[in-house]
Amino acid sequence: MKDTRPAATCTACGFAWRSAAMAEGLRLLGSCPRCGGELEFGGDTAPPADEPAVADVDPSRVLGVPRRPGA
Repeated sequence: MKDTRPAATCTACGFAWRSAAMAEGLRLLGSCPRCGGELEFGGDTAPPADEPAVADVDPSRVLGVPRRPGA
């Protein structure tokens, strides 16, 4: 049975990410990109063999499109 726990969850705002690549990027970032809160990692956060490593992916594909100042 597949693990359905999110790969990372923000303890402040409760937002959850399910991708192992996102979890790896969030580990490098160190805090929630939405609110700056603390992150909790769960499940298997190692990227699957068919998923490229974060270093091989454009940053906007991993963490999303950056917000514009004042938006």
